[in-house]
Amino acid sequence: MTGQLPAPIAAAVEALPEAERFAARMLLSGATAFERGHPMVAQLGAALGYDAAALDALWRQAATL
Repeated sequence: MTGQLPAPIAAAVEALPEAERFAARMLLSGATAFERGHPMVAQLGAALGYDAAALDALWRQAATL
């Protein structure tokens, strides 16, 4: 791990099935890029209250940074 996850994301990861938690932590804490189409995006997005349209909007906003 190269960083600490923000509390809401860490809580969403903890809500995942146990078998998926380690991979999620490693992906999120060490990634240098995130892909909108990655299956975990939809899964964690839903856990954080985002639907597909909200995630699309988030990705469009992030692309402007």
